[in-house]
Parts: sequence; structure tokens; C-alpha cells
Amino acid sequence: MNTETLVMNIGGSFLVKNESLATFYTTELKTEESIMIQEAATQFLETEIESNLEELESVAGIDKTPDLLKKCGDLGFLSLEVSEKYGGVNLSLKDVLHYVESMSKGYSFAGALGVQTSIGIAPVLLYGSEYLKEQYIPKMTDGSFISAFALTEPNAGSDANAGKTKATINTEGNYVINGQKAWISNAGIANMFIVFAKIEDDKNLSAFIVDRDFGGISFGPEEKKMGLSGWSTRQVFFENTIVPSTHLLGERNRGLKIALNTLNTGRIKLGAACLGVSKLALEHSVNYAIEREQFGKSILEFGAMKDKIAKMTSKIFTNEAIVYRVANSIDENCEALSQSGMPFSEAKIEALKEFSIECAIAKVYGSEAQDFIVDESIQIYGGMGFSAESPVERLYRGARISRIFEGTNEINRLVIIKEFLKKGMKGEIDFFSPYTKLMSDLSEPIAAFSEDTIERYEQLVDNLRFLCVLVTGVCAQQYMTQLTEEQEIAMHISDMLITVYAIESVALRIKKLKEVDKLNPEIHYPILKTIGFDCFNEMENTVKNLIACFDKKEDAKIIEQAFTKYAQLPHNNIKEARRKICAYVEESKGVYNLSN
Repeated sequence: MNTETLVMNIGGSFLVKNESLATFYTTELKTEESIMIQEAATQFLETEIESNLEELESVAGIDKTPDLLKKCGDLGFLSLEVSEKYGGVNLSLKDVLHYVESMSKGYSFAGALGVQTSIGIAPVLLYGSEYLKEQYIPKMTDGSFISAFALTEPNAGSDANAGKTKATINTEGNYVINGQKAWISNAGIANMFIVFAKIEDDKNLSAFIVDRDFGGISFGPEEKKMGLSGWSTRQVFFENTIVPSTHLLGERNRGLKIALNTLNTGRIKLGAACLGVSKLALEHSVNYAIEREQFGKSILEFGAMKDKIAKMTSKIFTNEAIVYRVANSIDENCEALSQSGMPFSEAKIEALKEFSIECAIAKVYGSEAQDFIVDESIQIYGGMGFSAESPVERLYRGARISRIFEGTNEINRLVIIKEFLKKGMKGEIDFFSPYTKLMSDLSEPIAAFSEDTIERYEQLVDNLRFLCVLVTGVCAQQYMTQLTEEQEIAMHISDMLITVYAIESVALRIKKLKEVDKLNPEIHYPILKTIGFDCFNEMENTVKNLIACFDKKEDAKIIEQAFTKYAQLPHNNIKEARRKICAYVEESKGVYNLSN
């Protein structure tokens, strides 16, 4: 099949190419089907989770998880993105993420559910043989078989391919696995494990499906964690565990690729999950700030509190714009590949792989925005926020893991820059042509900002994009193939890419809202202004940190020139913009409804 004739989106091209508004998706455009699924998820949380929250958030709650997962299976929640061939609904990724966002408010159970539907089902669905799919997918989607993803080892976390777990081949041609896995989510309740091990003397990992009843499997005690105590997490030991030859997942030596592409699924879903937690924290914060009185009035009447609520709301709006933009890009590529005749699993794999940069951006931005929001929630609650009796204390402890799993945020930042440079070197992204042109025009002045609000911030996006192109190009020339080894510099460039993607996603969202007649200037323009201001400050701080990484100021002369030219911000009264945002959220009693 010739895929070159397909009209495909190119992952990472946002830095050098404007995205078409015609197909741009924002959450305001979600379907009735998505709304119904979200409502069903909310009802499930109210009846099954919130009514038993204290027990479910303790270690005792782990034993309740299998029954809850079975109920999810009965409701069809576990088969939303499974192809119809295997009894699924085959929803688009963006529709699935609306559901993930809603269910993320389920605390520990949300984690167990996420493992099952993401890094549990996805590897089997995308890489399994027909035998394995027929054997496992129906049992996983009805909730009778619970999965765990056994990749991490005590001495192999971020460097997954350094794992010591081994698989030898016995005289019957089956695999015999020996080794130890650590921090395995769902381990205590799992019926099956997706295990990564090196076969014989292979240099790279392979992947296997291992049933609990194959024998030779034992477990450490449940880990005592900072939060999410109702989510099973254990070490898993394999001692002469015999695995049938039919249970090799994908191809030999390709396990690391399976793991990394599966993590792309997990990363974009984590970005959506962080949305749900952030919205819950915002709601708690607003209601507490309304009720809490100091100096004779509600603390939400004070400017410092208004500022916090507005910043929290703006980050949620930005995260929404990012998550659903990425999901739609993946959906579009998947649909195009499927229509060309590519099998379902291959189309999903290729679409996810293409947008590995954007999936990493969604994970980093979403988890760090969530951490900022829950941290500010604690601050708004004051001393009560430090109490285990407050609702935000539990959110605070549970949120911290988001910057660690699905690849630490440091690893994800390195993924962003490595994949971007690789695409540039392969010619998949024409990075060097715009860099050369921008260099030749460096002494030319830029246009003044437009009076039109949306056009003004489109100009800001272009300015920050051009600045990022120039800085990246200078650093690439300075360090050549060693750039990714200069991790401090590489991560600064990744931060610039994240910031550009964030502000552009917001600008596109606002422009799309205007196009579909859903724009409310009274709230959306203050949002655009404050997010533009925040992103500009983040870019400015990143560039200054990057300049300070050079031995001599002369070495960073072009970066300083580019910064002087493009670091221009339209003036707005951000204090008043943030007060308008806070007033809007206060009116809804903290229920985030900017996307309604």
C-alpha cells in the first residue's frame, strides 16, 4: 500500500507550519455520544466511588477494584476504543478522552481503570496475534481479566531496555522467564501481565503475555505510597515461569518499541486525566473561598485569591486545548490510513507514533498544570488544606505521581527534542528552510500588533514560533549531534516547544469558537490575554536560562538578537482580565464551564 499519496498530518510540524482551522477540534464541538458517555461516567462515580470513598482510598479498597472493573465492563466502559471486530465500540480517541477526563475523578480506582484500558488492552489490541486478541480482548473488555504492564525493574526505570529479566527457550520451544519487576500497577489483582524481557542474548526487549496461573509468579507486599492507596502496586517476581510460544507479543526484539508506542497512548490519556482532577480541585477551591471569611468578608473578594483562581482556570483551558487538539490529529491520521486500506491496529500504531512529540507535550503540560492547580488549592484552603479531612489534601497526594509515570517529565522533554531533531534530519519537518530565512531577515523589523484581539495573539504566536526556530537552529549548529546530550539546553528547547504548542492551541481554539459562533468575548478574550501573557513570560524565562548556558555572551549573540526582535507582548491589563475570569468561575460555583 502506498501511503505517500495520503493527506497526512505531520507530527511536530506545528513549529514551521500553520494548522488548518477547518478540521481543528475543540471540546465545545463534542458529540451527543460523548456527552452521554460522560454523563454515564459521572453517574458511575457518584453511585460506586463517592459513596464508598474512604474505604476505596485505603488498602482495603484494592479488593473492591475487580468488582468495580467488572461493572465497568458490563457498562461497556472498557471497550470504547476496541474495534467492532472484537466486540468494541471503536470510538475516536477524542471521544474516549472525554470519558477518561470524567472518570479521572475516581481517585485510586481511576488509576486501576486507566491501566486496564490504556497500557493493558492497547498492547494486545495493537500488537497481538489474532489468537491472542481472540483469547484476551473479550475477557479484558468485560472486566473478567485484569491486566498489568510489567516493564519497570529496580535498576531499570527510565532506561527500560537495561532490564535484566530474561527469557530462555526450552526444548519444547516455549519461553522460560526469570526476573523481577517493580512498581507494577494492578499487580495484586491482575490475571495477566504484559511482561518485557530479553530473549537469550538479545540486545533488545521482547514482550510476552503471561497469565497469573502459568505458575512461578510471586509478589512483594503492597507498596506504601504517598497517595492512591486503594490502587494495587507491587513487585512481581518470575521464577522459571513457562510461557507458551504463542504468547510472544509482536515480534522478537521489538518489545521496547511496543512499550514506547503504548506509552504514547498512556501519555495523551494522562493529559486528559489531569484535566478531570484539575477541574475537581478548582471546584473545591472556589466553593471554599466563597464560604471562608476573613476580615469580615469572603476570601474570594481579595485580589490575591482572584488571581489564583484565574491562573488555575487558564491552565485548565490551555490543557483542554492541547489534549483535544492532539487527539484530533491522531484521529485524522488514523482515519486516513484506515480508508487507504491499512488494518485497524496498524493505523492506530502509525497515527500514535506520528504524534509522539505532541503526546509527550500533553503529558508534561497536563501533569505540571495539574500539580500547580492542586498546590494552589492547598494554599487557598490554608491550614485546613493540610488536614487529611479536606478534599484537596487527597488530590494533592494523588496528583504527584503524574509527573513520574508514563515516563518522567524529564524523559518526556528529551523525547520531544530528540523526535523533533530526528524528523528534521530526515526531512519530515522542513525546519532548516524557515531557519535560514529568519536568519537572513533578523535585522528587519516586525509588524506592529493588530487592533483585532484574535489577530493580535496570532501575531504573538508567530513571534514566539519564530523565536523558537531561531534558538533551536543556533543550538543545533553549536552542538550538532551532541545537542541531546547537553540535556540542560535540550530541555530548555523542549520547554520552548511546549510553550509554542500551548499558546498556539489556545489561539486556534479561540479562533475556532468564533468560526462556529460559540465565542463569548466577555470570558474568552480575558482567557486569551492572560494565557498569552503567561506563555510569553514562560518563553522569556526559558530563553534567559538558555542564554546563561553558554560560556561566552558572544556565543549567544544571535539568540539575544532574536529575543530582542521577537519577544514583543501586546499590552493588556492582566489584573482586570484575571478578575473577569474569576468572576465567571465564581458565578458557576467553581464548576468549570468555559467549554460549554
